[in-house]
Amino acid sequence: MPTRFSSAFRASLGGALVAAIAAGMLSGLGGGAHAVELKLAHFMSPKHPMDRFIMRPWSEEVATLSGGDLRIRIYPGGALGKGPVAQYKRAVDGVADVAFGLPGFTSKLFPRVGVVELPGIAPTSSDATDAMWNAMGELAPEFRRVKLLALWTNERQVLMTRKTPIRSVADMKDLKFRVPSRTQGEAIKALGAVPVFMPINRVYNALNTGVIDGVLTGPSTIVSFKFNEVAKYYTTGWPLGRSPFYLVMNNGTFDKLSDEHKALVERTTGRAMSLRAANFYMRAGNKGLDRVRNSDKHEVIALSGKALEEGVARLMAARAAQVKALDSRGVPASAILKAMGVAGS
Repeated sequence: MPTRFSSAFRASLGGALVAAIAAGMLSGLGGGAHAVELKLAHFMSPKHPMDRFIMRPWSEEVATLSGGDLRIRIYPGGALGKGPVAQYKRAVDGVADVAFGLPGFTSKLFPRVGVVELPGIAPTSSDATDAMWNAMGELAPEFRRVKLLALWTNERQVLMTRKTPIRSVADMKDLKFRVPSRTQGEAIKALGAVPVFMPINRVYNALNTGVIDGVLTGPSTIVSFKFNEVAKYYTTGWPLGRSPFYLVMNNGTFDKLSDEHKALVERTTGRAMSLRAANFYMRAGNKGLDRVRNSDKHEVIALSGKALEEGVARLMAARAAQVKALDSRGVPASAILKAMGVAGS
């Protein structure tokens, strides 16, 4: 791992001392007594893909590029506080220096970001993520209490059910579906079902015990949360929304970083990191659907014809109603959609 020092730094120290410091870094002493370590909190297993393929590689990249002077220690599984709902507050309060979470878990704090959860916003996760960054001028006020590092969406949501196959809108009537947010709950209502807000880590037991009939979520959870063990039917085709995710840093933590460390954080996060996460979700979603497609214990239902058309019509009507309601409350949903480049906005 190469270690770089400025010419001024080299001039102020003897060559032998510089070599000794570099050797210490390379041997794992990394950064010495003044190294900065940041705490990154999330509520998922350390085996979750976002930990393994996004957060951990970022922590390794930061350590490498800083020569060990800036390190990020990951605290998974709610180690800094249980429950996914309070992740944002942990970053605001400084319990964690960096936190991962879902705006939908605290919808009242993120009505602008929640616009991306409306039906039919974008065809892919990367398109939806780009759309949010294109509209960052409209979304940024909701992150004034933290330093926004990354913001992305998962793959398009699907319907997973334990006993009832969903082949038309009529099949949705009065079924209880877990939803990740109030916004996506309105979509479920439009299709005739009953929304039940529930964090993702409680869904497995709720579906297995019949507390809920189904779940609205991305198909990446088929693998990461083992929903293939408790859901038999998987319905695709309707332009259901997507869930946004954030990675945020405590403002005080960022302000205390050196200029070099601030620049490093900026360079390794932002839109590029967000698109990597979005693309990973798309791949993981395809993998999840492939798993149940190739299983004789499951059925994947791809809606078409009148069943598809009726659902699309209901969802688009629900979107128009929600945009109107948001605008009337002072949330500039129409302006956000226009900045996102969403057709028909």
